[in-house]
Parts: sequence; C-alpha cells; structure tokens
Amino acid sequence: MKGSESLVERNQNIDLLRFATAGSVDDGKSTLIGRLLHDSKSIFEDQLDLIKTFSKTHRSQDIDYSLVTDGLKSEREQGITIDVAYRFFSTPKRRFIITDTPGHEQYTRNMATGASNASLALILIDARNGVVTQTKRHSFISSLLGIRNFVVAVNKMDLVDYSEEVFENIVSEYNAFSDKLSGESIYYMPISALKGDNVIERSANMPWFQGSTLLDYLENVNVSGGRNLTDFRFPVQYVNWGGDDFRGYCGTIASGVIHKGDKVRVLPSGKTSEISRIVTYDGDLDYAFAPMAVTLCLEDDIDISRGDMIAKVDDIPVIAGSLEANVVWMDSAPMEIGKDYLIKHTTSTVKGNFSEVLHEFDPEDISMKPSEFLSLNVS
Repeated sequence: MKGSESLVERNQNIDLLRFATAGSVDDGKSTLIGRLLHDSKSIFEDQLDLIKTFSKTHRSQDIDYSLVTDGLKSEREQGITIDVAYRFFSTPKRRFIITDTPGHEQYTRNMATGASNASLALILIDARNGVVTQTKRHSFISSLLGIRNFVVAVNKMDLVDYSEEVFENIVSEYNAFSDKLSGESIYYMPISALKGDNVIERSANMPWFQGSTLLDYLENVNVSGGRNLTDFRFPVQYVNWGGDDFRGYCGTIASGVIHKGDKVRVLPSGKTSEISRIVTYDGDLDYAFAPMAVTLCLEDDIDISRGDMIAKVDDIPVIAGSLEANVVWMDSAPMEIGKDYLIKHTTSTVKGNFSEVLHEFDPEDISMKPSEFLSLNVS
C-alpha cells in the first residue's frame, strides 16, 4: 500500500500537458494517438484484446490503432472521428491528456470545443496531400483559442518513400501560411503513425531527420512561455464558508501572481481588501500563480459571490459594456443581430447581443471578407 501511495504522489507532482490533435479528415490523427498509447504501453490489456479482435474481423488487419479513440459505433462503421475523445497517459517525465478531434468540416465545432483547454496543438498533414484548407482552418482556430505551441507532424511518410523533399516542401508551404498567425512556436517532424516511424522510436527510414521523436518532444516542450504572469485575474467560482472562523473564495487563477499581503480589488463592487491567506489542499502558500486552483481569504468581510473577479488594486481589467471579439460560430442556426444570447464570461453568465459583424475570415489565407452574419463553423 505504501508503495502504491508513493507512486500516486510521484505521478501527481509530474507536469501535466494537455494537447489536441488537429488537421483534415484521414490525416491519421486517431491512428497516431493509438500508436502513441500502444507503444508507450498505455492501453489496458483487455481493451487491446478487443481492438485486435475487431480489427481482424472488420478491418482485415492485426490492429487498427484508430480504434483506441474512435469508440462510437458510427465512427467504427465509417472509419472517421466524429466526437471528441480524451485519453490520459503518463511517462516518468510527464503526464498527458490527449484530445482527439474530428477532421471533417461539418464537425469543426467539435474540434474547437476539444482544443479549447489545450496548451499545444498537434497538427497532422498527409504527406500525399500537403497543406489543405482544413489544415489551415484548424490551425487558425487553435491560434484563436490562445494555443501558442504547435507540432506539425507530416504523416504517412511511408507512402511517399520517406522523401525528404516532400517533407521540406510541406514545411515551406505551412510556414508561408503560419506567418499570418501571431506568436506561434512551431516544430516540424516527419512521421508514419501506422508504421511507428518517429513516434516513440527514431526512424531508420529517415536518417536525414535529426530532430526529436514525437514523444521525446512532448515530454520536454515548454508550454508556459505565453502565460501571463503579470496581470492578476481571479474569477470566483465558489464561496467556501466554514462557519465564523473561515470564509474563502475558490477558483483557478486565470493569469498573474498573487502573494499573501497583496492589496486587491473586487469587481464589480470595487471594494478593496488584502490577501490574508492562500489556501490549498496541501496547506497554505505564501504566493500562487496561474493556472493554480486555490482558495483566497481576505482581511475584510466583503460581499463576494460566484462570477465576481478579484484583481490587484493597482491593476484592474477594463470595464466596458461592449467589446470586439473573434468568434467561432458553432450553432447550426446562424447568428442574429440584436438577438439576446447567454454569454459565458469566466464563472458568470450574462445576457448580451451582437450589434454588428465586421468581417469573417477566409481560412485559406486568413484574409478578411465582408459579412453580415456568421453561420456554422465560420469565424
């Protein structure tokens, strides 16, 4: 029992990386995740046996790695990803939550939902097809969601004879497109998800590539570079009242750093106070930073509830009744100007409406074109 507890404790202290697959249909996203989980010994034996049985019966192959994440009946019947699938695995260096997202244009909203909590986007490109419109659309949406770390994996290199020229041409093509995005860190690698080249082990078929394997890169990539540690923002999620002696405000730090003793302002009331305690499950802290989940206690009794925002007294966010925003429209019904919608803002939900659509983006080249409304999967 003691050994298992120490293993759990060690696992909890390892850094967590959330990443999402993206790219066009049939680029091999599910197959890559299946191969990654299989080769890292992260699939339960009973699940693996079921996948092998299904593969031999319905796919005429020893193992179809895409079945690891494509669990819906319709997904297995059609051989495509429709819904978002989440998988967890860990190595001695890092824990991972993988989000496998669909590639079809009609399921773009599922992709946007799946990538919304990711810190890294794994963009797959079929070496035979190069950079297509859906590749660009998914890359652009990932950028809109604030993802700043990209791995561009040129897949199915076995089907182009592991050609270095094909790989370099795709890198040049994607670079020309990605120049229109802002602040992205991009790492390119040639792989074959089906054969396992450069997934876990370095490929003997591509000696011309001297970079990291996929797993090695994921274990070591630093995804904290784009994190805002300057402007402290703490949306209150829950008020924890423990009687007369304790009242704390629970939530996840959205940005910035907070220290015990810092002076803060509560919005929208504008009341000020001072941080008396920073409470966590493991005990009190002297300071905390994004994206830690903590409970803050204040020196003064202030009426604070879910949806309020705590910021530092000399650095508060802009307060406004209207704003401009980039939007990915995910409803099947088109946007209606002037109609009331429920808008989620951190931990609060408010009524609002759209007054004007300034433009929409063409995913082919990120150019702006006139538009009067937004429809499904348009941004």
